[in-house]
Amino acid sequence: MLARKAGAAARYNIVLVLFAAFIATSAFTFVLELDRASATTLKPLIPGGDGTLVPALFFGNIHSIKQFVKIFTDYFAANEPLVVMVWFVFFLFKSVKMFACLVYNQQIRNRQVVEPTAFWLEKASAFAEKLVIKKTVRLLQSGYIKMPVVVGHLKPVILIPIGLMAGLPVEQVEAILLHELAHIRRNDYFVNFLQNIAEAVFFFNPGLLWISSLLREERENCCDDIAVAQTQNKVGFVQALISFKEHELYGSGYAVAFPGKKNYLLRRVSRIISNKNMAFGFGERIFFIGSIIIFSVFVTAASVAQIKEYAKTEAVKVKTSRFVEQKVAVENSAIAKAVKTEIKHARVKARQKMRNGISSIREKIEATAAITAIVPAVAPEPTVNNMQELSEKDQGEKEKVQARSDQEQARIDQLQAMKDQQQALKDQAQAKIDQANALKDQAQARIDRVQAKTERRIPKEKDQIKPDKTQEQITRNEEQVRLNQMQVNKNHDQAVRNEQQAQLNKIQEKKNAQQALRNEEQARLNQIQEKKNEELAMKNNVSVQ
Repeated sequence: MLARKAGAAARYNIVLVLFAAFIATSAFTFVLELDRASATTLKPLIPGGDGTLVPALFFGNIHSIKQFVKIFTDYFAANEPLVVMVWFVFFLFKSVKMFACLVYNQQIRNRQVVEPTAFWLEKASAFAEKLVIKKTVRLLQSGYIKMPVVVGHLKPVILIPIGLMAGLPVEQVEAILLHELAHIRRNDYFVNFLQNIAEAVFFFNPGLLWISSLLREERENCCDDIAVAQTQNKVGFVQALISFKEHELYGSGYAVAFPGKKNYLLRRVSRIISNKNMAFGFGERIFFIGSIIIFSVFVTAASVAQIKEYAKTEAVKVKTSRFVEQKVAVENSAIAKAVKTEIKHARVKARQKMRNGISSIREKIEATAAITAIVPAVAPEPTVNNMQELSEKDQGEKEKVQARSDQEQARIDQLQAMKDQQQALKDQAQAKIDQANALKDQAQARIDRVQAKTERRIPKEKDQIKPDKTQEQITRNEEQVRLNQMQVNKNHDQAVRNEQQAQLNKIQEKKNAQQALRNEEQARLNQIQEKKNEELAMKNNVSVQ
């Protein structure tokens, strides 16, 4: 509200500071309260169960406020195992969801991706230098996503839906590239990862979730401003946003570029055109005003209670001051006499303790001398037979441990052989899938060639009317043919690699089987040696006896 007329960067920094301050305060409170474990067992309580604390809270009784807070905190402290268990269930669900998103991001970096033309690679490199991005940024076309997205922080990758670069005007694609490069320059991927962690921990806190949503909205506004400032073309950027949104409606809906609230695209377009930040929505206003009212009520009640408590304290001080002054003289004389008596008693007790200590020390010295004179010191000497028996037992224990380790190794090798077999089956299945995809790509390439030839045979009259569109369509078809051919080559190479991996897995499987046989033979020999050692140990025991 205070920064409504400020820029997107200033608003983003304000929200980010609030977000970081909340996390830091919560962490500090957690560390501070970690060592304050309650020593007594608390019983479950119901806050305000007697019906007298809540009215007293608003009438301004500070003792009732403290008692209300104490009952509230004691209730949660007594039921903390249940509270923590419920929290952990939701936290685990959020963590699994976040981990799945990370796995998905790693998959789309390497799945169905191809490099764009040299023209767009040079454009992306020039834009990165213009935005002073020191990281190495890769630009790829993906057939797995439907919206532009940035993946990775240390090694960022910009993924553009395949075919979209050829289907949109150059200026619109440049605007979207600048938007995604702005995310990389601002390290938004890392900040978004920290936001996801905080939202998983504080999923129950509506204030934090609200601040996080504002942070995401202002982040997109900042990147929009950077892209518009570089292109100096608001209309082209808005048209690019609309085109990508239309493409998303016909796709799978990976809407990273359109997060947040309802009608978010309309909010972004309106802000870009009018240069005005959008006000709070109806739900946000209710939440904000309700929070301020609740906070004001509690602060007012606490202030009134504090003032009344201070007035009562001052009245009691005035009444008791006179009574205290009258007793001061009498108490001074009584205190002086009591102090003298205490000093005398303390001196008598100190002398008695000193005498008792000296007598006890003398008794201990005499008892020690008597025991020394009666009991001579005898040092036992170990025999040779005992030493030999101990060494043979140690040798037997070592061989038992070795036998157990060999058996465990044999079991591990068997498990590894089973895993290699499963991996070989998976590689064979993937090879078949890649071959099928290669056949599909070849068929698509033939269709595209036929379509290109058909379009070249269009009458000259139509060529004179719309020559630019026909040439542009021919260029797109040639680009698609080239991409399909590259995909066929990649699929063929992948099939060859899968066959080689399957052969290597078969060889490793044979080696593991041989190693398992050797381990079983070694375990059998170790058991025989263990029996021999036990018989030898029994013979040694008989000989010693």
